[in-house]
Amino acid sequence: MTFRIFSLGLLGTFLWPWLLIIVVPYATMQRIERVEFNEEDDGRTGVYAPARPGRVADGAKVYAANGCYACHTQLIRPTYAGSDVWRDDWAGMKKTESNEETRRETTVYDYDGESFAQIGLTRTGPDLSNIGRRVESYVKGTDTTDEEWFLMHLYNPRGGFKYWSACPSGPQFFDVKKHYGQGNGGGLAVQAPEGYEVLPSDEVRALVSYLISLRKDDTVPYSLNYRADKKRAIEQ
Repeated sequence: MTFRIFSLGLLGTFLWPWLLIIVVPYATMQRIERVEFNEEDDGRTGVYAPARPGRVADGAKVYAANGCYACHTQLIRPTYAGSDVWRDDWAGMKKTESNEETRRETTVYDYDGESFAQIGLTRTGPDLSNIGRRVESYVKGTDTTDEEWFLMHLYNPRGGFKYWSACPSGPQFFDVKKHYGQGNGGGLAVQAPEGYEVLPSDEVRALVSYLISLRKDDTVPYSLNYRADKKRAIEQ
């Protein structure tokens, strides 16, 4: 083997993965075209627009800056690549009003509005693609709101929750300040030095808004719903 052939082989070994994993996805995200509903297939018309409420852009930056993607994925894989879509806690949530089950894979439009797709590196923690829906079941029947649940979890992930968590606590997101007046001044319901309270920062509130926005309960066009044909076969 000549040095030239060795060099070309080495270059190709690193070049192709770089092109396929980084360059191609980046180029794709830069030119996402809107998808329209089709009357025949979807029973409706119009342009599909992902619903992402809250301070999504700011919260996504906080999520990335704190390395949350290192332990959490946001990717419901297609059925040929895994069983994610069959997991009730990840992709099998039901809509509140109609009780209609929404079970679908991730599409590129799920990352719309973000600087880059938070696909994630490992699954040390659970996938967060549908955490905005899951948390609704966690707080059901309690006086806790979705936002309060997330704030308490980020402050102390092992503070009496139903499921044990290996997630590190985030004291950097909270301030301990002197409390004036009666009652709770907007602080967390946690023990603090007498006369003080634990207050969430604007940064963590943006992060929580982002997490609440992560849900897969919207109706996607037939052209994006890769499980639609199977569903139709079952119905027929």
